[in-house]
Amino acid sequence: MTQAAMIVSIITLLGWLFLVLRNSEIRSLDRSRVLKLAAVWAAIIVTMLVVVQMLGLSRP
Repeated sequence: MTQAAMIVSIITLLGWLFLVLRNSEIRSLDRSRVLKLAAVWAAIIVTMLVVVQMLGLSRP
Protein backbone atom coordinates (compact mmCIF):
# COMPACT_ATOMS: atom_id res chain seq x y z
CA MET A 1 0.00 0.00 0.00
CA THR A 2 1.43 3.35 -0.97
CA GLN A 3 1.79 6.20 1.47
CA ALA A 4 -0.97 8.17 -0.27
CA ALA A 5 -3.34 5.21 0.02
CA MET A 6 -2.55 4.89 3.72
CA ILE A 7 -3.28 8.58 4.29
CA VAL A 8 -6.60 8.28 2.46
CA SER A 9 -7.46 5.19 4.53
CA ILE A 10 -6.71 6.98 7.79
CA ILE A 11 -8.77 10.02 6.79
CA THR A 12 -11.64 7.74 5.77
CA LEU A 13 -11.52 5.86 9.07
CA LEU A 14 -11.48 9.11 11.05
CA GLY A 15 -14.51 10.34 9.09
CA TRP A 16 -16.32 7.09 9.77
CA LEU A 17 -15.48 7.33 13.46
CA PHE A 18 -16.80 10.90 13.56
CA LEU A 19 -20.10 9.83 12.00
CA VAL A 20 -20.47 6.88 14.37
CA LEU A 21 -19.80 8.99 17.44
CA ARG A 22 -22.43 11.52 16.35
CA ASN A 23 -25.07 8.79 16.44
CA SER A 24 -27.50 9.32 19.30
CA GLU A 25 -27.58 5.61 20.19
CA ILE A 26 -23.85 5.63 20.93
CA ARG A 27 -24.30 8.70 23.10
CA SER A 28 -26.92 6.92 25.21
CA LEU A 29 -24.53 4.06 26.09
CA ASP A 30 -22.33 4.31 29.14
CA ARG A 31 -18.63 4.99 28.63
CA SER A 32 -17.46 1.49 29.60
CA ARG A 33 -19.75 -0.11 27.00
CA VAL A 34 -18.48 2.24 24.28
CA LEU A 35 -14.86 1.49 25.20
CA LYS A 36 -15.58 -2.25 25.17
CA LEU A 37 -17.14 -2.02 21.70
CA ALA A 38 -14.21 0.06 20.45
CA ALA A 39 -11.73 -2.50 21.81
CA VAL A 40 -13.57 -5.36 20.11
CA TRP A 41 -13.59 -3.54 16.76
CA ALA A 42 -9.90 -2.64 17.12
CA ALA A 43 -9.08 -6.31 17.82
CA ILE A 44 -11.04 -7.42 14.75
CA ILE A 45 -9.30 -4.89 12.49
CA VAL A 46 -5.81 -5.69 13.81
CA THR A 47 -6.44 -9.42 13.44
CA MET A 48 -7.52 -8.96 9.84
CA LEU A 49 -4.45 -6.83 9.10
CA VAL A 50 -2.15 -9.49 10.54
CA VAL A 51 -3.86 -12.27 8.59
CA VAL A 52 -3.65 -10.33 5.32
CA GLN A 53 0.02 -9.56 5.85
CA MET A 54 0.89 -13.13 6.85
CA LEU A 55 -0.88 -14.56 3.81
CA GLY A 56 0.71 -11.99 1.55
CA LEU A 57 -2.64 -10.88 0.16
CA SER A 58 -1.65 -7.20 0.14
CA ARG A 59 0.90 -7.69 -2.65
CA PRO A 60 -0.20 -7.91 -6.30
